[in-house]
Formats: sequence, structure tokens, C-alpha cells
Amino acid sequence: MNKQVNFFNNILSVCLSSALLCACSDSTSSESNNDGDAYKNTINALDWGTDTTFVIGHKTPDVDAVASALSYAALMRALGHNAVAKIVSPINRETAYISEKFGFQIPEEMSSVEAGTRLILTDHAESAQSVEGVKEAKILQIIDHHVPGDLDEKITSDTYVNRQIIGSACTIIWDLYKKADVKIDDNMAKILLAGLLSDTRNLTKVATTALDSSAWESLIAQLKLTPDSVAKLSREMDDASHDYYGMTDKEIFLSDYKDYEIEGVNIGIASNDWYVDSTKSDFFKRLAAVMPEIAQEKKRDILFAKVDGHDPNPDPATAADMPFIESGSYTIIYATGDYEATAKEIAESAFGERFSEGVYFSAEKISRKSLMVPKITEYLEGKKK
Repeated sequence: MNKQVNFFNNILSVCLSSALLCACSDSTSSESNNDGDAYKNTINALDWGTDTTFVIGHKTPDVDAVASALSYAALMRALGHNAVAKIVSPINRETAYISEKFGFQIPEEMSSVEAGTRLILTDHAESAQSVEGVKEAKILQIIDHHVPGDLDEKITSDTYVNRQIIGSACTIIWDLYKKADVKIDDNMAKILLAGLLSDTRNLTKVATTALDSSAWESLIAQLKLTPDSVAKLSREMDDASHDYYGMTDKEIFLSDYKDYEIEGVNIGIASNDWYVDSTKSDFFKRLAAVMPEIAQEKKRDILFAKVDGHDPNPDPATAADMPFIESGSYTIIYATGDYEATAKEIAESAFGERFSEGVYFSAEKISRKSLMVPKITEYLEGKKK
């Protein structure tokens, strides 16, 4: 406990002494010159060195991970620094769809880095989700909208951190463009909007905040998009993200997957969707069948697969615009050895009632970021006491 308290005290001290602008709740954009000058002065004072600094999101990158890396690298270049966006692994289908629709180029892959490489991390702060070699790299900045990860232990007085628990990492970056008084051109507006739409599902996810809404309003106004056209675009992105045609069950499982290390336990969480009620049990069995292989490959003690259910919309008046309505979340569990009991206890305490063997159901939609990870952390911390 003392180690944990000291760890967070150190983070707080670093944030305060270096004016790192950390935030853990809803924020509003500030146009004050003082804020902008403080931000630019902090960025310019970092140890940039002479080599390229790479801006990179998490493994199995979604749209927000890619868009945040692209947009923040561009902001750093606008401020005079040699920054290049990269991705750790291949993109998913939603990212492929929106990059083609909006006409922006996907960064090149970079699966590992050498010791001392300067990095800026966007949309994550977990070593299990990051580029190989990250623990030996020099982390200049973390721009994230999740709870602190193990890479926060690498924060020093030379690190800039902007953490806001909001809907999208791209929203934070939009706000920083404003603070830095750097123009967001139309191409960049599309990139930022893509990440924002993906991670908030067009402002409908529970983690969405007032700052996300402000960014949304600003970006669609700049691009001269109507709310209806944005809603249609968001549905098309959603359809692309859940297009499993031609994919193996393992590829489906890993299409939106993240690794975590929580209280010494290696955990993996997949997020999927299913739209045909009559075949959902078969889908659960297919995912469960590949979980042992994935747990072995990823060296995970526990795997959770969250599957959000969707039923046909019975209301003729709204069915054309909203063909499906959410019908709760199912969580499939798998664990190795002594962790079987732990996985079951976590699911029973946090993920709803037992639906079938190894599957739990919650009538309320479950969020990986705002419910699953905090609940798992709370349980494992309590177990250690």
C-alpha cells in the first residue's frame, strides 16, 4: 500500500512541478494565453535530442490510437520538433474504412524500439499494450484518456503528461491544438473527428464528456457536416468494425483486444459485438474455443471476452436510422490453473448474472475502460489486502 501511495504521490508531484496539466475528470477547453504559453514552454523544454521522436498508440490499434498518433505528431512538428507517427501492429477494419473515406494515410508499423529511443505514447500507458522495448525507451510524453498504467512509473520531471478520463484521446489533442494556437486544417480535422467518433460512438458512450461534445461541434462545423451525416458516418464506421466476414474466430477475438497487468496478474480483454440473437450462443462457443490458444500465446493468466448484444429495432419510425438497439453485454471468461476461481469471482461480482457455463450477462452495457478494468483492479487490490 505504501508503495502504491508513494507512486501516485510521485506522479502528482511531477505533474505539479512541471506544469503537466494532468486531469482526471471532465475538462473544458481554455483559450487563455497563459495556458497556451505554459503548454508550449513545457513541450519545448523537453529533452528532444537530435534523433526522431516516435508518436505511437497501443497494439491492435483502433481509430483513436491511430488518429491520436497522427494528429499529435503533426502538432509536435508544428511546434518545431522532429516527431513521426507510427503504429505497433496492423489496423482493424474500422480504421481501414475511415482512413479511405477521409483520405488520410496510415503510419508505418514499428513493432519494437531500441533502448533510449524517444517516444510519445498516445491512448495508452500500459507496457503490455505498447511497442516492444518501451520500458527501456525514453518516454517524453503520455497523452491518454485511461486510468494510469504501469508506464506511469517512468514519469520524471522531464515528462509531459496529459491524462483526462474522457471519451477520446483525440479530444485531448484537439484541445491542445487550441491551447498551442496551431491551426487545425481540414485534413487534420477529419483525422481528429475520426478518432472522436470511433471512441465515443458519436457521443453515445458513457465516458463521453462536455469536452468531447465541444470538440465534436467544432470539428463538424469546420468540415461543414450536418449531425445527420455524422450519425450516418458513425453507423458506417460501426458496421466496418463489426464486419467479421472472412475472419477466423481468433482474428475476430483479437480485432479489439488489449493486454493488462493488474496487481501482478496478466489479463487480456477482448471486445466484440453480435447481432443475431438466435446464433449468439454458438458465437460464444467459437470465441471460448480459441481462448486457450490466445492465453498461451499472449501469456495471459485470465482472458475476458466482452460481447455486446444488439437486437433489431422494433420501432418502424426509427428503424431506418437505428436498425439495431443494444441489448446488454455478455462476458466470456477463461483462466489458467489457480486463476480459474479468481476469474469466476470477478465475473460474478462485476459482470452480471450467469448466462451459461463460463458466460455472464449484464442488461446494462459494460465498458471495458470505465467498468471492466476498474472492477478487476478493485477486486485484485482487495484480494491482496
